Amino acid sequence: MAVGTLVVAVLSNLLPMAAWLAAGASPLFDYQVWRPVLYGLTTGSILQGVINGVFLLLVGRSLEPLLGSWDFAAVYLLAGLGGATALSLTGVPASFSGSICGIFGILAATAVIKHLEHQDIRGDIILITLFVIWGILAGSRDWTADIGAIVVGAAVGWVWGRNRWASRGRNRIAYAVIAGVCLGALVVTWLW
Repeated sequence: MAVGTLVVAVLSNLLPMAAWLAAGASPLFDYQVWRPVLYGLTTGSILQGVINGVFLLLVGRSLEPLLGSWDFAAVYLLAGLGGATALSLTGVPASFSGSICGIFGILAATAVIKHLEHQDIRGDIILITLFVIWGILAGSRDWTADIGAIVVGAAVGWVWGRNRWASRGRNRIAYAVIAGVCLGALVVTWLW
């Protein structure tokens, strides 16, 4: 995921990627499903891509072995989808900073899994809160995407924590349901 984020960051400076991958409530984006699905890979600048890539490597080292590579990627992409859904629901016209949503989703999923295992999550909650407050204070309207990513990440973490020892098929079905709810909410905003 870190490499994908970096590649998109570099390509966005060479090609008009923002026009192809930005997500939000703009009527121009209606019914373009690839935008919310790939929103988690987008980044506003190369520096942001590098920071998010490094953060993915640092946080991913603890969560990816726990979840497995495919489930880790699912958390990341579903959090981006949740962020794009929140943008549309709150009326933010456009955003190209979705990779931070993946980070928020991973942090939220990790916190929920740790909570279900009766571990201390105060540090996780403080970190997530500080990041959201930073987004709000920075004056960006993208913080609504962060909240959407946190909600989806927490839902995925709860599903994974509850089905940990069950078949992986249950997790995949739950991921599809979460994606379906997000896409259903997007369709509602597109019809308005």
